Amino acid sequence: MNKYTKAGLTALAGSLVAVSAAQADFTATGSAKMSYTSKNGAGDAKHTGARWGMDKDITIAGSVELDMGWTVSTTHTLDNGTGSQSALTVDMGSMGALKYQLVDGALGIGIIDDVLPTADEETWNGITGATGRVTVGANGFNYSNTVSAVSINVGYVPAGSASKQTGTVGSTGAGTGTTSIALSGSPMDGLTVYAGTGNKANADSVEQEDDLMTYAAVYAYGPVTVGYQFSELDTYNSATDYDTTGYSIAYAITDDLSVSYAERTVDIGGNSVDEEQSGISVGYSMGGMTIKAHNNVTDNVAGTATNDLEHMEIAVSFAF
Repeated sequence: MNKYTKAGLTALAGSLVAVSAAQADFTATGSAKMSYTSKNGAGDAKHTGARWGMDKDITIAGSVELDMGWTVSTTHTLDNGTGSQSALTVDMGSMGALKYQLVDGALGIGIIDDVLPTADEETWNGITGATGRVTVGANGFNYSNTVSAVSINVGYVPAGSASKQTGTVGSTGAGTGTTSIALSGSPMDGLTVYAGTGNKANADSVEQEDDLMTYAAVYAYGPVTVGYQFSELDTYNSATDYDTTGYSIAYAITDDLSVSYAERTVDIGGNSVDEEQSGISVGYSMGGMTIKAHNNVTDNVAGTATNDLEHMEIAVSFAF
């Protein structure tokens, strides 16, 4: 074997070691979910097609520690074979963490848009046209930290935010860059309080922003957890504002079995009827298997009388 071949094999071996070391901090996790769903209502035609569905996710996560002690981590989730969520986080220790995410997740006030305790899903899940949420979108930056036992999340959604690759520019979008903040803390055992404020891009003009606000309290005593939340969304230069009041109670029957019931009422400015949401949920876990079900009903969706919708889902999921 000549020295050139030896040199090539040595370089190849070094490359394989380097690649192996680089991959050592990456992990892969996954889940599979099978569900049965039904939907009924005047405004949302009865579901006459296939009611069985399947969802499968694979998440790749990796991290590296920098010389100054900061940690940089990244995650990417493949949902049914397509990208569903990506995030890059720089954890600066006591200085907090800065994350940039795409496609899925919550930012700023959106992190606490509905904190009512539930055994499965929120009351608006699966209801087409349900209103009253103070979410700001998923694409953008989020800074998080904990100061004096208060958790802080500050979200920033860039103008015309969209899921883009590096080196590309998004098309024109509504709104300038918008900012929101969410705070949470526990002033006493069992009690967690939340507060958030901010704005989001108005859908009709690049120069308009809608104002958002929410506050909530969740109290846990033994197996019972109760919650209350009020949210307000003021639409720019419009009488169509949304004031949402919600209540919820969850009961842990055992360590593995829980049930919950929740109601939300959305007072929509300019409408004679309120949107009324209600939902009951149940959840059971056994090792890596979880069985959950919920039934959500919304009357007067979007403030339209007789536009009543119902969504029911039973699902079994496995984590691996």
